[in-house]
Amino acid sequence: MAVINPPGIPIERGKIHEFANSIECDEPLYHDEIAAKEAGLPSVVMPPTYSTVENFFPAAGQKNKVELLGLDLRFVLHGAQEWTIERPIFAGEHLTIEHEEPVGYTKKGKRGGEMQFYDMGINYKDKNGNVVMHVKSTVIQTGGVVK
Repeated sequence: MAVINPPGIPIERGKIHEFANSIECDEPLYHDEIAAKEAGLPSVVMPPTYSTVENFFPAAGQKNKVELLGLDLRFVLHGAQEWTIERPIFAGEHLTIEHEEPVGYTKKGKRGGEMQFYDMGINYKDKNGNVVMHVKSTVIQTGGVVK
């Protein structure tokens, strides 16, 4: 049975805590609701890299970005990731996701033929439609087995 998710990502306090534990981060603002409130925040703060959970919230029938580009997963590498955070994101929020059109280009590889690069952007928006975070990732498909 297919799992159907509502659009967007719920930012949950317990999941932030689990994620922070998984990356071995003991920053109290990622774990402790009381510490967050004492710091004047509404709840615990989402670590920027928590945005990777977006991969677990596809829209019904949606393929992941690599599948949509038709890349050969045997030769795909993660090239880069960068985050632009407009404001802190807190537990209790629900973000919607807007994927930008991938930008592709090629480069000659030194050891494995031509490489295909794809820069992909995602805007994360709050309930008012404001972009609160932008994530840019680069995916690389090598020309084959590196010699």
